[in-house]
Amino acid sequence: MQGTRILLLEDDRETRWALATVLRREGCRVTEASNGEEGLKALGRGGFDLCISDVCMPGMGGFGFFAAVRFGEEPELASRKSMPILLMSGKVPTRELAQALDAGVDEFMEKPVDPEEFKARVRALIRRARAAMTSSARTSGDLEDFSIGALCQTLNMSGRTARLRVTSGAVTALLDFEKGSIRNATIQGPSIDARGDAAALEALGIGEGKFELLPTPDSVPKTVTSDTPGLLLRAATRSDEIALQVQATAALAASAVKSAADAADAGIRLAD
Repeated sequence: MQGTRILLLEDDRETRWALATVLRREGCRVTEASNGEEGLKALGRGGFDLCISDVCMPGMGGFGFFAAVRFGEEPELASRKSMPILLMSGKVPTRELAQALDAGVDEFMEKPVDPEEFKARVRALIRRARAAMTSSARTSGDLEDFSIGALCQTLNMSGRTARLRVTSGAVTALLDFEKGSIRNATIQGPSIDARGDAAALEALGIGEGKFELLPTPDSVPKTVTSDTPGLLLRAATRSDEIALQVQATAALAASAVKSAADAADAGIRLAD
């Protein structure tokens, strides 16, 4: 994290000092602010690699600050829209947390913050942001280097208009972005032929293959109705569910093998 420029928003002086100290010991350059209004002024004066903000602060809180950065129209903040933002709070209702993640909040931590987990979350955010910057500068590559989720999040947050083509074996998926939103999606292969939201979700689940960024054709139909952050969240949730199912299946298989081995061992002992 050496040299990383971080904007830290926290109204409690002792908490802000403690978090800033943790970050500075890691080599970060930290600018402090006590609420969202001060944070926006700091953003207007200089660039940052990452922002960490408390949710509940006097005046403009963390959610308001996030909305102003991501969706505001101020010209001086235009270049900051893709800046990663980590929000912190005490117990937050599940619905409110889901809305924040759905809107594009990059990371969320519950207070009180564990220093080691805090540093790990910040490092992970920095790695993702750097990978996204690299991927946005490339026009082709391997999904092992840049996941389709990271590519789509980059196109969404940077407001790009482009066609993302992904090939995985005999399967080809096309995602057409218009000003950062997925407008059209198709996926075709030996056992699949879909378009629209279903195709977008299938495409976002591709884990291996090649990607290519192409110019968008002159005429692109609108087949996707869901908002892009929502699709990304649904795809990530579905991916987690599949991973859990795979783990459960593997655990059942391992248990069955162990049971068979135990039964065989018991049979041998009886024979003896």
